[in-house]
Amino acid sequence: MNFKKITFLIVFISQFCIAQNVDFDKGIILQKKYFEVVQYETVYDKIIIPVTINGKNFRFLLDTGAPNLVSNEVMQELNFVSTNKINIRDANNLNQSMQSIVIPKIEIGKLIFEEQIALVYDLKNHNLLSCYNIDGFIGSNLLKNSSLKIDKTNQNLIITDQIDLLNIKVKPTKVKLIGSQKAPYIELNFLGKNKEKASDMVLFDTGMDGLYDMSNRAFAIFENQNIFEIKGKSEGLSSIGLFGLGKPSLQRLVLVENAFLNNKSINKLYADTTDDSNSRIGLEFLNYGNVILDFKKKNFYFEANETIILSNKEPKFAPTILDNKLIVGLVWDKKLAEKIKFGDEILSIDTFKINEMKSCEILNLKKYVKNKNFYTLEVKNKEGQISKINIEN
Repeated sequence: MNFKKITFLIVFISQFCIAQNVDFDKGIILQKKYFEVVQYETVYDKIIIPVTINGKNFRFLLDTGAPNLVSNEVMQELNFVSTNKINIRDANNLNQSMQSIVIPKIEIGKLIFEEQIALVYDLKNHNLLSCYNIDGFIGSNLLKNSSLKIDKTNQNLIITDQIDLLNIKVKPTKVKLIGSQKAPYIELNFLGKNKEKASDMVLFDTGMDGLYDMSNRAFAIFENQNIFEIKGKSEGLSSIGLFGLGKPSLQRLVLVENAFLNNKSINKLYADTTDDSNSRIGLEFLNYGNVILDFKKKNFYFEANETIILSNKEPKFAPTILDNKLIVGLVWDKKLAEKIKFGDEILSIDTFKINEMKSCEILNLKKYVKNKNFYTLEVKNKEGQISKINIEN
């Protein structure tokens, strides 16, 4: 399908905006002609892989939307010395200074990666990242000379420099690798009801839940092109970045009738807008097929059926976590917005009492709500009034 492209410049890396004095492009892989299969674990839908550093075993989250990162504990345990301190901006445009280090050797299976640059962060005190019990991130910069296949059915990764051995049957989409982080961006194409065509350069971000988040910057460009239908507007916030929640702002829920990823047709794709500078697609695409990122030749493959019929229901609202409480983040449904507002505390969902749950257990409620046709919320507003609200999807 040929698309008339509506394009815009990529200025920021979606997960991180990184100072130019750190070169994440450094580092090599020792092997040549390698084909390594790595089994992974899924924790709250994230991909966790075993990693060895200095003979010690760790658990790292695979995050193609970020550079390599290690916890404070790993830095201290292995006596790494910080080489630099830099300012980082996360996906919610929050800023923080972070240390960077050089890791002499990282082993993944039989593969040895040397002289890798990584950021350092206090993962254990992050209210969500602590739930994954991880010691760091494997980022896109570590994979820059390899091809990566993610096979959800068999729960494994393949890391190789011999892409022909993957026996790929589909044609590729070109990848743009942005910055020294080598953040992978690909085209997500759209076809509106009026046959208007457009494309969005999106980050393929394995650290992101869901299918597609549209940046407000992209929304502003597409808004007058009749590419999508606006299904709801809400003042609030929902996504939690590395440095926490951002500031409340006006967001939209949009419905794209037809989207195309690697020439695969996707019908009725719902997306939230976001204050992130660029759009992104996430792990939920793995429910429909395997993904292959060829960093070396800059190609992206999506091994899926030609047409993907999503089971998405139109969302009524989006919860989020603030100060270890589950709150109303965004309300898309107009009638529901008369009953609940941003910041209202959610006390229970059906029989689940939020105050009796550990903060990490709350992560499972997002999937529970998405899969339910009918459920009941108990909500306390800012005036302390408690009400029960029935929601039908």
